Amino acid sequence: MIAALRSLRWPLAGVVGLIFALTRLVESLLIDLRPMPPVVQTLEALFWGAMAAGAIYAVLSWAARQEQRRLTTEANMLDELRSANARLELLYELNQRVASSDSLDDVLDYAMTLPTRLLGARAMALVLEDDQGVALTARCVGLSEDQLALARTSFGVMGEPGRVRTPTVLLPRSKPPQGLTACVLVPLAERDDEPIGWIEGYVVDVQRITDATNATNATPTLAAQAHLELEPTVTTLLVTVAGELTEGIKGSRRRARELASIAALEQAITEERTRIARDLHDGVAQSLAFLRMRIALWEDWLDQEPERLAEEFASVKATLRHQIEELRRAIFALRPMELSQLGFVAALRRFVADFAGQQDWELQLELSNLPPDLPHVLELAAFRFVQEALNNAAKHASAQHIAVMLKIVDDGLQIVVRDDGVGFDPGAQAEQSGPHLGLRQMRERAAVLDGRLTILSRPGEGTEIRAWLPMRYVN
Repeated sequence: MIAALRSLRWPLAGVVGLIFALTRLVESLLIDLRPMPPVVQTLEALFWGAMAAGAIYAVLSWAARQEQRRLTTEANMLDELRSANARLELLYELNQRVASSDSLDDVLDYAMTLPTRLLGARAMALVLEDDQGVALTARCVGLSEDQLALARTSFGVMGEPGRVRTPTVLLPRSKPPQGLTACVLVPLAERDDEPIGWIEGYVVDVQRITDATNATNATPTLAAQAHLELEPTVTTLLVTVAGELTEGIKGSRRRARELASIAALEQAITEERTRIARDLHDGVAQSLAFLRMRIALWEDWLDQEPERLAEEFASVKATLRHQIEELRRAIFALRPMELSQLGFVAALRRFVADFAGQQDWELQLELSNLPPDLPHVLELAAFRFVQEALNNAAKHASAQHIAVMLKIVDDGLQIVVRDDGVGFDPGAQAEQSGPHLGLRQMRERAAVLDGRLTILSRPGEGTEIRAWLPMRYVN
């Protein structure tokens, strides 16, 4: 009822003013017809004066209220505009910092500055999951290790991240350290993807970031675990920031793996060239030096023992044939890969066929069900694995038949090279550093790519080399 009367006070004031004007008009027309006593005239003047003053006051107060409302609206709009500009500036700064960061440490160091700016957090921690899904604390500011453990126990943090998909406020279940009143969990995720970790922001003033609809019940209590809702604008901003940070962390991890892969590849190339140089020195160069010494003896034998030259020529022919094969193998290994000109499958097929033809092997080649968009990192690694395995077979196996197979197995690329050569004992070979240097290089390359290498061999029963490289490496 009172509210209805308040809403009608401005129309009533207008009606009073209109009645007053009409009454004065009628009186001015009738005053000459019937004069009124002085007392009545005085009372009438006082009555209508009061009515006029009330009407004027009502109209002026209405106008003042409308002006105050307009100013309040403009101030609120200005505050919202400033907040929106601050959010845009923060997002722009975040995007620039993430894009210009050279390492994962740069991204994480910057991420630790955001809880204070966004939530007014007194302490914070950043947790990331490794490839096995184990949560590890990557950064912590404002709390010692013991205090962080106590805070996590108080707020029940370690039991929440697996269930939380949006920024959430946790209230304490037991007394937390340093007067903290709430923990804001911000999962690090892009859109609907699984989180790769989370940020813990420990705040003292929880009222400033929670929704006004539940602010009356926001006072933390040492009761059962409870959650509060963040303000919608804060939630939206935190989700956006978390998405940007997640993208930056994934990008930094990807770049680190690529750099490690490139470094390992360069190291493998260097070791490969060193091995080829050593093979040429120990094989071809030594044989040629030996032949030069034998030729000096032949000059004496021409007159003294010419019959021995026939045997020497036969031995020299066999030696030259073997060294020519070794030289051709080394030259073939140094030929540049043709992946860019022919594509991975065609280049690998040509390489294996040429290598098998050079060694006079029977070849079984299977390159079925390979995806057309195989990542370039895995193409290079697979080519090197096959190349090294064939080099080892040519040098040590004395094989007649070779099989090369590539296929997708368990979300990874499997590479199999099998021969029917003399075989060896992998356990005994692992203790030696000289022979089979290529096997060690393949193991190191597989480890860099988060893959695995398996060698199956027994003396007299051939050798099978299996490499498996995960496709998730390039995600």
